[in-house]
Amino acid sequence: MSFFSKTRLKATQLFQDSFEYLQRTYDQARETFTPASPFGQILTVVANLGEMIFFYIEAVATELNITRARNIESIYGLSRLTGHDPTRGISARGIIGLRLNTSASALLNGDYVQIMNGASFEIGQNGLTYFLRFDSDFIRLDKTTKTFVNVEVIQGEKDEQTFTGTGLALQSYNLSTKEPTDQFLVEVFVDGKRWQLVDSLYDMNNGEECAMIKTSVNGGLSVFFGNNQFGAPPPLGSIIRVTYVKTRGVAGNIGGKQLDIKFSTEGTDSSGETVDLNEILSLNIIRNPNFGSDSEDPSFTRLIAPYQSNSFVLANPNNYIYYLSKYDFWSFIDAYNTKNDQYLDDDNIIYLFLIPDVKKKLTSDKDYFSVPEVEFTMTDAEKEQTLEIINKSGRQVVTAEVRIKDPIVRKYALNIVVRYFENFDKDAIRIEIRKNLDDYFLNVNRRDRIPRSDIISIIENVEGIDSVNVFFISERNEKAIRDGFYFVPVYGTDPVTDQRVLIENKKIVLQDGEDPQLGLDSFGDVIIENDELAIIRGGWEDRNGTFYEPIPEANKISSLNVFYKEAIKNNLYNKIQQEKYNKTKRNRGTTIATGANSAGLNTGRLQNTPTLKALKGE
Repeated sequence: MSFFSKTRLKATQLFQDSFEYLQRTYDQARETFTPASPFGQILTVVANLGEMIFFYIEAVATELNITRARNIESIYGLSRLTGHDPTRGISARGIIGLRLNTSASALLNGDYVQIMNGASFEIGQNGLTYFLRFDSDFIRLDKTTKTFVNVEVIQGEKDEQTFTGTGLALQSYNLSTKEPTDQFLVEVFVDGKRWQLVDSLYDMNNGEECAMIKTSVNGGLSVFFGNNQFGAPPPLGSIIRVTYVKTRGVAGNIGGKQLDIKFSTEGTDSSGETVDLNEILSLNIIRNPNFGSDSEDPSFTRLIAPYQSNSFVLANPNNYIYYLSKYDFWSFIDAYNTKNDQYLDDDNIIYLFLIPDVKKKLTSDKDYFSVPEVEFTMTDAEKEQTLEIINKSGRQVVTAEVRIKDPIVRKYALNIVVRYFENFDKDAIRIEIRKNLDDYFLNVNRRDRIPRSDIISIIENVEGIDSVNVFFISERNEKAIRDGFYFVPVYGTDPVTDQRVLIENKKIVLQDGEDPQLGLDSFGDVIIENDELAIIRGGWEDRNGTFYEPIPEANKISSLNVFYKEAIKNNLYNKIQQEKYNKTKRNRGTTIATGANSAGLNTGRLQNTPTLKALKGE
């Protein structure tokens, strides 16, 4: 109505505008429409109702925009329209070898033990349930066989739900689950017969017995059937059984070499008697369960959904980046080919540059500075498993070849010089500095440099610090100065294969007193090349022969050193000035990459990386 304004939609504003209109129209409006009068009370209710209506209209408009939507149901539902199926979760997978031990002969009746597919067990390291997966309904282990039989282990618990077929076209069911379910381990049976699973309705042939599984908007499962033109609906009265695996995602990943396994499922000997598998089996851990991932974060869905389609295949580097981003295993993902260079014979090769997320490999007694160095790069088993994931996706272009590139590890030491307030414990300051830097290096994924200013900003936040300066020391640079030379790789073209090859490592001789600053720039920042991984780690000597211990040790020169220049009197004036500084810092805002902000999410992991650029088509 004309007396309402589109900019005044609060209940108090609506009431006031209505009251003023009534006052202008009726002489007795002020007396008639008082808050205590029936008419005034009705007006108050209507005004509040109007505000509520406007609120829901705005909310609906917001939830229809995937970039602004807040509800997970809206984000997942809108992503489905783009062809993106949000990942529900991915179970950790590994491989163990099984054979009968020396005690089996006395405990078994007959020559073998039979173990059913899906036999479950618990791993003591995390208390979670896992199960064995075979290509057949069971396996038999013979007393005379001394070799291990390798089988796949999967974290999770099997579950199922049943429905009744209606015979109607495009029949669908929604399976609500309290726990996340595995994205891939789903099977659909109709009257006991397993139906094939496809990705879309258009993948169903006429009358074909197949079904489509999608992530429900509430995070569960949705199963869809065809309409006789595309696929076929289950017959009227048929029993539809959907099996799936409830997974704990990332929690199912286990590092280390040993597994404390206790079977909860029994085996059967040749006479039909049950036997305790814990007493008769010898185990060989081939590959620890790994690559488990949690359900897809809505922020990640919001980011990648606009760049997906129903015809998604692994055809170019960007496709590989997107697909591997489903797995919450790497802190950095890049992929590239050489189509735009002068080398002709490797254009069909997709190179993957992958850095594992060290946070996933930490134990309670380890931090960034003490975790084994090998955890910063992929093991051969992890590389093999990555290639298996790609091969089993069924989306890889036949002509494409995938190769995983190992990063060149560059080691740096970090020297910190602080001026601190007296009456503060130096050991407590050092511990707090290490804790804050641990959080920073575990979560930051910047790939061009590590700025000194980041480190200074972090240390300034430590209570008791007055001022600080930091210095990075490059192992590569110190070695060059110590030796008097360094090498630069020179690449060229192989005349036979037309591929890029290393021609030579060109020797660069240093002049007296020359400092090449390898790995550092004029600011003292760490510079990271495309194929490099920079870590704070010792185990090397500087130009003066000083040895840096691999991990920080008290009273020893190591990868992280804190030097105390002098103590400042902690008087009232200094306290006042410090509080003024803290207030200024809070007002301006300070962004530090920690697990508490975006770097801890999938979206944060993608910030300023080739992954994000690829998803945006850059």
